[in-house]
Amino acid sequence: MKKGLLIFSMTVGVAAAPHAMASGSTQDLLIQKLTQVQLGLAPADPARAAVLLRLADLHAERSRQLSMKELADGCTVCTAGAKDRDKALTYYTEALSKVPPTSVAKVHLQMGHLYELQGRNDLAEKSYQAMLTNGGMTTPIEMAEANLSLAEMAFRQSDFAKAAGLYDKVLATEGASSQGLAAYRRAWCSFRQGNMDASIAQLQVILKNPKLQSRMAASRGVADVQFLEEVSRDMATFMAARGIKDGDAETLYSLSPEQFKLQQVTMLAREGLRLGQKDQALKTWDYVYQKQSDPKMRLEAQVRMAQLNFDLKNTQAAAKSYQTALGLWGATDCTAATCEESAKGLRQFIVGWNRLENSKPSAELLTAYQEYFQVFAEDEDMYVWGAQAAATAGNYALASQWTALANKVILAKHNVEKDAAAKKSQAEKLEKNLLLGIENAEKSKDASLLVAAQDDYLQNSVLKQKSFDVQYQKTYAIYQKGDYAVAADQLKQLALNTQGSAAIRTQAAELSLDALALLKDDARIMAWSAEYAGKFADKKADFQQIQQKSILTQSAKLAESQPEQALAALGSFHAASASAEDRKVYLKNKILLSEKLNKITEARVAIEDLLREKTLTAEEREFALGRKVWFAELELDFATALKTAEQMNFAGLSADDKVLKLAMYSELAEKDPQQYYAQYLKQSKDDSKKPLIASQLIRLSKNPVKDLETYKMYFKSNNGLYARAALEVYGRTKDRKALDLALKEKGASKQDAFVMIEKIVFLADLKALSAPLASHTIDTKNQNTIAQGLKARVKLLEKAEALANRAINTGDWSSQLLALDLVAKENTRFYNEALSLPMPAGLTPEQENEYLTILSQQVAPNQNTAMMAETKVKEFWAQTGALESYKAFATQNNEWAQYTSQEVEAVAAIAPEAQKATWTAAVAQIKAEESAQTKPTLVELEKARTHLKQNPFMASAIEEALVLEKKAQRKSMVEYLEGRLATLAKKDTEVKEKQQ
Repeated sequence: MKKGLLIFSMTVGVAAAPHAMASGSTQDLLIQKLTQVQLGLAPADPARAAVLLRLADLHAERSRQLSMKELADGCTVCTAGAKDRDKALTYYTEALSKVPPTSVAKVHLQMGHLYELQGRNDLAEKSYQAMLTNGGMTTPIEMAEANLSLAEMAFRQSDFAKAAGLYDKVLATEGASSQGLAAYRRAWCSFRQGNMDASIAQLQVILKNPKLQSRMAASRGVADVQFLEEVSRDMATFMAARGIKDGDAETLYSLSPEQFKLQQVTMLAREGLRLGQKDQALKTWDYVYQKQSDPKMRLEAQVRMAQLNFDLKNTQAAAKSYQTALGLWGATDCTAATCEESAKGLRQFIVGWNRLENSKPSAELLTAYQEYFQVFAEDEDMYVWGAQAAATAGNYALASQWTALANKVILAKHNVEKDAAAKKSQAEKLEKNLLLGIENAEKSKDASLLVAAQDDYLQNSVLKQKSFDVQYQKTYAIYQKGDYAVAADQLKQLALNTQGSAAIRTQAAELSLDALALLKDDARIMAWSAEYAGKFADKKADFQQIQQKSILTQSAKLAESQPEQALAALGSFHAASASAEDRKVYLKNKILLSEKLNKITEARVAIEDLLREKTLTAEEREFALGRKVWFAELELDFATALKTAEQMNFAGLSADDKVLKLAMYSELAEKDPQQYYAQYLKQSKDDSKKPLIASQLIRLSKNPVKDLETYKMYFKSNNGLYARAALEVYGRTKDRKALDLALKEKGASKQDAFVMIEKIVFLADLKALSAPLASHTIDTKNQNTIAQGLKARVKLLEKAEALANRAINTGDWSSQLLALDLVAKENTRFYNEALSLPMPAGLTPEQENEYLTILSQQVAPNQNTAMMAETKVKEFWAQTGALESYKAFATQNNEWAQYTSQEVEAVAAIAPEAQKATWTAAVAQIKAEESAQTKPTLVELEKARTHLKQNPFMASAIEEALVLEKKAQRKSMVEYLEGRLATLAKKDTEVKEKQQ
């Protein structure tokens, strides 16, 4: 706004009133000619003043035109017109002493505007102040112009108290220009100062007073609708920021320009909603609804009212608004694209409601879904979510209906889609929902729904990824119903279908033989088993030795749901008469079932039997050794696990993973793992893992500072981890070299570890500087010692300022606060001490005054520095939330709590009295939390480990041991137990999924 005002002011220059401003080449020619005229005029020539003013005006106008052109061209660093402004100022300055006293104010006004454009605000302010102290020759209107300019400067500098006083002076001057702007800015001052009611009242005065309803004097008395729209819009913003009150909507409506009345009240409603003022936002939206004639806007109001009523637990009112909104939708030409926000609002209303009732959807929610589908019949996602809600509520019939509709919509969109990627996405979406329909139908226990869902999949699936599986499920249902004759034939077809998965085909073959066995059809059992032996090479022996295999098959069928019976069935197996292959299958199954039933002793016996089999393949031996390793792990016998693992090939693992596994067992067995870690770093191509391994080597190192630098090359892809390693080394050695090594690798990283290192280093540097600076004194023995003392103090203060600038560059809250506090206090002390120093002997009173003046000027920058630093310190202390963030950080990063407590302790030492107790208490709290992390006793650890050995598959036993290992800071054991826990959770999830 100020830029526009300055440019306007320049076009009405001091001596330009009688003349029309020239432009373009005419303007340049005029400047050239007048410049020649000016050069030919003597300094005392009476005509020189008019020429100077005219030249100044021309240069000012040309600078304005050049600036406007540069702005229109989209400049980022705008410098056009700078030379003309300098010229104009030169001419105005010379003209000041030549113009009549009554014109001096006009010249100062022009100069002030030009100084502002140059960014020389101090000179601009002096020019405006000169207008106010012009010996009574400045008119009230000119004084108002000066006050307005000073007010605008203060406003831009956020000195709202000062600006408010100056705007008041403008408003108090009858006939002053830009009173509308002054009143508008005055309201903003009140708002920025937190005087919400006053700011609103001041905006209302503008909207009511015709004299204030335009920004500039040129349009006074004529309402500037654009200006009034801006004022009324800001009044809506102020009202919302203050908190909407009863009657605000009516007031805003009555005072806003006619064409913007509803627009502003709607904005107030939206702001109230955005700021969480739900009660008042609801009332305001109702007001909008009652006043609004546009059905689309009434639609938006009802959508918002539905959500707000729901949030306020006005369920009936919410449902009514929702239904009204749906009705309004039908009365408009809205589409999901043209009325996107309202469509989203209606959708979100149902989604939000569904989210709240996710575990127990109500009948009202399902009704709301039905009403939604009557309007939005093509929203497949909502059909999917509605179906899930219906299924959760136990209404599987409705879930099936909506799932079928969703499938229909998705398939239709897929069929018309032209983009290949989008078409593929639709096909995948359809596949997922078809399978979800089958899943819900299975939960319903309703055979008709399941058949319908399966048929829907087989008829409509595009990808048909599970068509074989679904067909198998349908056939299996026939088998379960007892129709073994039909089931056997269909199962055989599936078994011989090469398009199906091998696992299910095998199941079909085995189940077909079971069906024949139930039918007692011995002839077909022999024929089919022979055929299967030719089709299933990996199962050839099984089908050839059908009797033995039947035992294994029956056991396998029982394994998932009835493992006890499955293990008992294996008791009928005759190992002596079985083939070597059958014997191995038997032993492996026995191992797995024993493990599943937590019969570890039986499993270990079976494993040793398996290892004695002479026909073991490399893969089978690997399996047996792997189980042996696992059982050793269950006993926490990591020495045996390591010894056994060293015999394994780990074909399923990469060379890197094998080395890491051996390193893990070595660490858990309390043996030196460094050879394995070193081997990993040498052979691995995975740069993402190398920093972790290097960190571990540094952690194990007897000379960690040296190795921190040695292994630095491996942290190129993860300098944050390098910083954490440096912090660990520093924690062990207190050697700052570790921190300095990390900081060299920091770059532009803002990771927590680097931030913490910078804090530690900064606090150390600050402490190193604070002591000599605070204790420094100036020896007043003679002028030489005084000069030396002053010079030494200045150097120390320069270091303090450099430290403060360093803190500011980091942006760290405590570093800035501590450094600025030191700068403020020490510059104040220096200023006071300097002015109190004894004067040189032999000076006359006049010389003493001159000496004091010079000394005061020399140390004035220190006073200014102290004041600015003190102001920033106060601003820092006025900020809220800093202490809580430190406490939270210390809690979340306990390993760094000692450094955080040191930092908070340093801040507490300089805290204002009103905050000192709080910060001091926080220091104690952080230290207490840090010391609370005590390591468990050996007895506690052994008790937890024994419990874990006895209950290796019990999550609570693993968690109990994990808690103690974390406290003991046994990183390797912690990682191992976390892996055990994750594996157990994954298996539990898989079991539950299979059960579903």
